[in-house]
Amino acid sequence: MMASSPAVLRASGLCLRSPKSWAWLSGPPKVRPGSPVSWAAARTAATVTVEPAGRCSWDEPVHIVVRGLAQGQQVTLRASLRDEKGTLFRAHARYCADARGELDLTRASALGGSFKGLEPMGLLWALESEEPFRRLVKRDVQTPFAVELEVVDGHEPEGGRLLGRTVHERHFLPPGVRREPVRAGRVRATLFLPPEPGPFPGIVDIFGAGGGLLEYRASLLAGKGFAVMALAYYNYEDLPKSLETLHLEYFEEAVNYLRNHPQVKGPGVGLLGISKGAQLCLSMASFLKGITAVVMINGSVVNVGGALHYKDETLPPIHLDLNRIKVTKDGLVDILDVLNSPLEEFNQKSIVPVERAESTFLFLVGQDDHNWKSEFYANEASKLLQASGKEKPQIICYPGTGHYIEPPYFPMCMASLHTLVGRPVIWGGEPRAHAMAQVDAWKQIQIFFHKHLGGEKGTIPPKLESFICSAPLLEPSVSSLTRARRATWWCFYLKTSPGHVVHESEESRRLSHRLLPEPEKHSAGMTATVRLEPAGRCRWDEPVRIVVRGLVPRQPVTLRAYLRDEKGTLFRAHARYCADAQGEVDLTRAPALGGSFVGLEPMGLLWALEPEKPFWRFVKRDVQTPFAVELAVLDGHEPEGGRLLGRTVHERDFLPPGVRRQPVRAGRVRATLFLPPGPGPFPGIIDLFGVGGGLLEYRASLLAGHGFATLALAYYDFEDLPKEFDSINMDYFEEALCYMLQHSEVKGPGIGLLGISLGADICLSMASFLKNVSATVSINGSGFSGNKSIYYKETCIPPLGHDLRRVKIDFSGLLDIVDIRNDIVGGHENLSMIPIEKAQGPILFIVGQDDHNWRSELYAQIASERLQAHGKEKPQIISYPGTGHYIEPPYFPWCPASLHKLLKQPVIWGGEPRAHSKAQVDAWKQILTFFYTHLGGNWKGASPKL
Repeated sequence: MMASSPAVLRASGLCLRSPKSWAWLSGPPKVRPGSPVSWAAARTAATVTVEPAGRCSWDEPVHIVVRGLAQGQQVTLRASLRDEKGTLFRAHARYCADARGELDLTRASALGGSFKGLEPMGLLWALESEEPFRRLVKRDVQTPFAVELEVVDGHEPEGGRLLGRTVHERHFLPPGVRREPVRAGRVRATLFLPPEPGPFPGIVDIFGAGGGLLEYRASLLAGKGFAVMALAYYNYEDLPKSLETLHLEYFEEAVNYLRNHPQVKGPGVGLLGISKGAQLCLSMASFLKGITAVVMINGSVVNVGGALHYKDETLPPIHLDLNRIKVTKDGLVDILDVLNSPLEEFNQKSIVPVERAESTFLFLVGQDDHNWKSEFYANEASKLLQASGKEKPQIICYPGTGHYIEPPYFPMCMASLHTLVGRPVIWGGEPRAHAMAQVDAWKQIQIFFHKHLGGEKGTIPPKLESFICSAPLLEPSVSSLTRARRATWWCFYLKTSPGHVVHESEESRRLSHRLLPEPEKHSAGMTATVRLEPAGRCRWDEPVRIVVRGLVPRQPVTLRAYLRDEKGTLFRAHARYCADAQGEVDLTRAPALGGSFVGLEPMGLLWALEPEKPFWRFVKRDVQTPFAVELAVLDGHEPEGGRLLGRTVHERDFLPPGVRRQPVRAGRVRATLFLPPGPGPFPGIIDLFGVGGGLLEYRASLLAGHGFATLALAYYDFEDLPKEFDSINMDYFEEALCYMLQHSEVKGPGIGLLGISLGADICLSMASFLKNVSATVSINGSGFSGNKSIYYKETCIPPLGHDLRRVKIDFSGLLDIVDIRNDIVGGHENLSMIPIEKAQGPILFIVGQDDHNWRSELYAQIASERLQAHGKEKPQIISYPGTGHYIEPPYFPWCPASLHKLLKQPVIWGGEPRAHSKAQVDAWKQILTFFYTHLGGNWKGASPKL
């Protein structure tokens, strides 16, 4: 079942943004590029400048500045572009001028519009087509795209007075690059040669199933010092009109043409492909000679579409099942699951024999690719290469990134017409994350080819290098570890040693060690009030409305939040705001201009809290006491040193009013039972945490506030329970299950199970072996016996095992254990897999797509295959892009890394703060809904705001 809640769709980038409500001119005015003069010159009062002036390549960043505004003036910047077919693309963003009446997009945060926050190139990558399902493509690289930039008065994108305008040309044929059409033998292509004297490293560039000849990527790469041949292979001139049959001899002819060209240096060439083109590149490297380096962008390890022939060998296309097509709530087709699994014996003939390749590989993967499972295919290719004794390839995965990873600043294509499907399909991705991924991927492609084809690293433009390195470092408030992870989390995680270095500014180091203000030193100067609605105490999982009143209109202020956990560790966050015309800051309406987060985040001061102690996870151990969150508002936009204007303390409870807490010591069972207020009986749930051991009660206590009798169950390292566990015996958990079923305040006939990580695997085992389990929720579980055997009576599930040699070290020096487990030989029939087909109740899999504890999404898919193979209903799987391992109740701060209890060292858990936070809110709602549906509860105890 496909998740369809609004939060999931927003997080994954699948919701189509509504058309803009503001009008546009029918065409661009006749003005010279770079000139602010227009037909409306008499009305304009500001100048829009683009630096560097003059022409630039599409993949180069520019510096956009508006001058001549009033101090603090509210303006809207608009960008528009018409493609070669006349389709209009447009974007807009709202800003406020600085004290000098200037607006510098490298320093000013957008307050709303097509994007929010500090996005110097946002007016390009946020462009949206006025025609639905239209992808921005450049077909004639000899002409530029003209981008019209306008600034209008006020924050309404239409109706405001035009203050200034310019036209900015962005080129696809860099200065001096030579374009040579190729019609040699059967080869139909275009060769682009750099301006300098050759020979140059050679690359063959291949696009996907759309066919024809696209040149823009090849022409831009030629500007970086490569001889690049854009190669057509079907639906172009006299080439075949369909993909039904392809012959690698055609591609061999193209490779030989490039290798023998006098301007191309040998001995081998590189291949670059996306989608079907990437799969063809993999096939070329596997069968043909003279290929040194291959970059695959969202490719497949199996042959797709039609038969692929080379001499006396044939790769049949992998079979597909059109019944797996899903339809989103917007009526768009989702084809992610249509291809059959290559792990099934019947489909293995379609696997490209990558083990034959003598090339070096770079796999670029969008983790939210909805064309097919690119990350899975990259990992399978890696396994095949290593199994044949080849070097492990480099794999770079980008969270929140869809299928079409283009050169920098191309707008994300959310959905468009699929040539083969004949209908619009979704491609996946979230605009900002996708845009950042494109910038980094472009750099990674150049570095990879320079390294392996013998080019010169100096040909990478300094502007691009400096922009990539500096752009993520615009949040100086973030602590050292998390700043480094945020700076690159959207960017990649490397399966080999990383090559990025993040430099910490002096201001960042100073702010990361700032001290909290002393209340007594500032109280006399407080002039503002900080209000929370509803007033008084509230549950931790409830949202609140934070409002600051008594400020000067438009006054810049900083809001700070901090709390200390039960061990004394300080957590803190801050955000910069400007008061409205009434002198108020309402966090449900005012976007943060910077700090720990950017944009409209009413609960950001909670979920963005970061510990001052490295590798520290936010945990509540005593649910009978609240956490006290101190909120302070300071004058100005510096998080320290500003005059204190107001303060309040907000208490957030983990034991909702009327909930009863009862310690349980029954037989061997060590637990705590939480009962809702009012007369029972109530639907019952057993709640299990992971490998950290002990007894954590906070999730169970919060669930009791929603009408469930919830047992927080310990299973090791608590009181007289074993200090370590050599195996997992279901007898203990069966005893806990019987305790709940026999309790007078628990309604039958069955109960629910909720677990995270190892706790999720124990829940799946209980559901498989024990009776009277009506519903199970697995949060980032694996469905396998990991490192310890699982026993129930005469049955033993052997452990899958692990290989410590697979531990990686990320660039910040932390352990990455995502690939530590042994391979799943046999897929869903592996002997270490929990027999979930025996479960009687439904299962909900909650998955963080960036989980670095293990590959939760892959495991959930294998579990689904096992259930369906045994005739069971396909389970509900909800996958959250940009989300790591610890999916907690709402508003818990994201934990990027902490000490692993078994490894005794810090490990990374994955995720990106904002996406992870939104996933937690939605997952909590999904869990409640699932249990209400299958345990017979009601919504009486649930917060309507949640």
